[in-house]
Amino acid sequence: MYYMTIRKPGCGPDETQNDDDGAGRRGARPRGRGARKERVLHTRISEQLAEDIRIFADDLRVPASNLVRNVLEEVFTMVDSVSDDMGGMMDELIDEAEGVRERVRRQIRARRERRPMRSRRNSARRRGVREADVEEEFRRDEAAEATARDPERSRRGDVEDGEAPTPADGRSGPKAEHARRPRAADLFPEILGWQPLVLNRDSACGRCERALGAGESAFLGIAKTGLTEIAICGGCASSAPPA
Repeated sequence: MYYMTIRKPGCGPDETQNDDDGAGRRGARPRGRGARKERVLHTRISEQLAEDIRIFADDLRVPASNLVRNVLEEVFTMVDSVSDDMGGMMDELIDEAEGVRERVRRQIRARRERRPMRSRRNSARRRGVREADVEEEFRRDEAAEATARDPERSRRGDVEDGEAPTPADGRSGPKAEHARRPRAADLFPEILGWQPLVLNRDSACGRCERALGAGESAFLGIAKTGLTEIAICGGCASSAPPA
């Protein structure tokens, strides 16, 4: 092992002895009033490292102590620069993460505010469909009672009002109209089968043209080429052939 003494300019030769004895004289004051107060550092290095330092110093034509001092100063300067850059980079990453988190929070709040409104619209739509069904059933009952009391009068009244006459079997209203319509298999011969699903948007039955709201169950037609956009209600999917 070797001892190396790093002595900066401004220190007199009397401040240190030979590096081999490892004991330099300390406490000597620098000459001159304007001389800088610098410290002399001693360290042990390997023979190979000492040889490399001498070779580099000879190539640069500078003292070995100056070379070591300059290298150390450059290293610490570079470390300080990297630390400053990393600190600024971390601050930018933290700010960006805060911005992303705030955007996600706003989207979640907006989605929660839209969900009750959408639920209210769907409930109102389903409620309107149920009320229409009740009203239609009430009209069918009234028509059936009138037909039972006076079939001829009922048929004459329908003809006078411009409506289609009541069938001979006594059936009238939407159910009779539903029964008179062709089967789904006859209307859509290219459909191989019907896939049950829950609608995500409003639609209408391709057979009876009944309104189908989002959230209702329906059946989507499957052809040889794949899924189609033809949707029918459950009643039409299971309808029997007309009598």
